[in-house]
Amino acid sequence: IEELKEQFLKARKAMNCRPRTIVQYESYLRVICSEFGKVDVTRILRQDIEDWLEESGWSPRTRKNYLVTLTTILNFAVGKGYRAENPAASIDRPILDDRPVGILTVDQASGLLGVAEKFDPEMIPALAIGLFAGLRRSEIFALDWSEIDYEHHTIEVKGIKAKTRQRRLVSIASNLLAWLNPHRKTSGDISPERNIDVFSERLHKLAVKAEITPWPHNAMRHSFGSYFLSKTKDENLTASEMGNSPEVIIKHYRALVRDADVTLYWCIVPENVEEVSASVRTTSP
Repeated sequence: IEELKEQFLKARKAMNCRPRTIVQYESYLRVICSEFGKVDVTRILRQDIEDWLEESGWSPRTRKNYLVTLTTILNFAVGKGYRAENPAASIDRPILDDRPVGILTVDQASGLLGVAEKFDPEMIPALAIGLFAGLRRSEIFALDWSEIDYEHHTIEVKGIKAKTRQRRLVSIASNLLAWLNPHRKTSGDISPERNIDVFSERLHKLAVKAEITPWPHNAMRHSFGSYFLSKTKDENLTASEMGNSPEVIIKHYRALVRDADVTLYWCIVPENVEEVSASVRTTSP
């Protein structure tokens, strides 16, 4: 995107855009490049853009301005033949109103995994990593079994695969390990689908069976952030695990769950999904 930015600005100047417009483009693109500057133009997904806008903390108006600018520069990329379509163009502007982070309850999380065991077990590794390691959907799509270190209980998100382009190691909780072990491989894709639409359809079917409707936006990653922060009480550690800033963690994930639910969440394993759900229903106010 950094290289594309220079081509874009040169083309806009050649079009005789007003100096004020050029300065505005430069300002917006500076911020956009702080997030996507090192990212290959062909690798930017709609989900990446939506996550970035949602986690920004900006007002709806500011989000719209950055989305419009990103849409414009990606249209320029399409015109140059660098990619076939523009992932920003399909993002509906009215969606950008501020909204609270939506997470799954313990009952919903255990119910989702229980339904997946019965109806679509291939989805379990991806779902469990989303719920208990908090990887972004694009990172799960790119994750290989060889990048899971069972000896040191870590998942390596390589820089080339991370949205931020920075390598990070994510801890594997004991309950996540229990979900991964039955599906363990030495190599190959973690996710049964890399196509976001096909994956979303399979996830939607499971969510409906688990009676999770509507499905909260980015629910698995948001659930991890909320329950992990509540467990560790450490926004810096949570930010490191999620590949975010501490400011984003504090803004979105603080005080969203009860302490009793935190304990239950990290006890969800294949052997007790039904027991955890029953316990939640018994203790819920």
